[in-house]
Amino acid sequence: MPHHRSFSLALLAVFATALMAGCGGQQAATAPPAAGPQAPGAPALLKQKLRPGEVMVDAEYSPQREGPFRLKGRYLVRFAQYAPEEPRVSFADQTPFVAYLAGADPEAKKVSLFHEAAGHGSRTVALDGRYFVEVAFGDFPFVLRLTPAG
Repeated sequence: MPHHRSFSLALLAVFATALMAGCGGQQAATAPPAAGPQAPGAPALLKQKLRPGEVMVDAEYSPQREGPFRLKGRYLVRFAQYAPEEPRVSFADQTPFVAYLAGADPEAKKVSLFHEAAGHGSRTVALDGRYFVEVAFGDFPFVLRLTPAG
């Protein structure tokens, strides 16, 4: 009988240890902040209301493809990346943000927009056609806006 009792006590000790490890030993995990206009460090480009003729693409990850959009004229194209979990991150030492426009016609030449390791950037392009906005790569949430240049 003493042998049986020591086995039961050992089993009870193992069970109690497992129960304590599962219940009290860890802090509750908190989810990282969500991307979006209210996220810590969200760029102004994401918060600004769309104006007539503007196109905006935003997402938490890449690759992304949206469109096609009918674009005619000159456009100021801007992008911004942000890190809700670390609002002060430097993007200069991160993987480049890569975005381009792909024509709705598969034969059309792609229009390169950005290939930059930066938190933001801009350029002006002249366009006439139907295009998909494609963000091929970026490690962070982003926003890309095309604004008709007046």
